[in-house]
Amino acid sequence: MSYNTLVLGYGNPLRGDDGVGWQAAILVAKALEGQVDVLARHQLTPELAETLSEVDRVIFIDAACEGTPGQVCCRPLACQWSEGQSFTHHVAPADLLATAGALYGHAPAGYLITVNGDSFGYTEALSSVVTDALPEVLEQVRQILQPA
Repeated sequence: MSYNTLVLGYGNPLRGDDGVGWQAAILVAKALEGQVDVLARHQLTPELAETLSEVDRVIFIDAACEGTPGQVCCRPLACQWSEGQSFTHHVAPADLLATAGALYGHAPAGYLITVNGDSFGYTEALSSVVTDALPEVLEQVRQILQPA
């Protein structure tokens, strides 16, 4: 079975390790050219729901701030509204999946890959520990793309 996959890296590339989603998106676009579509955004917004409704699978990539710096975590997402989540200009990945399903009749399979950051100061550079984790992020994307 062939899947149409979107990789969506997000975060603030001007705040150190918060830019890991952008850097991972660049890496994935180069390494998997022609195999996936790739977007980089500052944040997830409701407007992305239509784009998500047009793919079979979406892989979100973001920074995390709790845990061991450089640790990569990958998990499938449930298509459901978050408890207490208000619908504003910023939405969580699972909420965006639910929005795609509710508004456009299709929610793709979703995955979230996070990298625990070490430094979120004002810089465009990733910390060395997060930079070293980027190959693992690419490997996680490749694992998701493998046929079941």
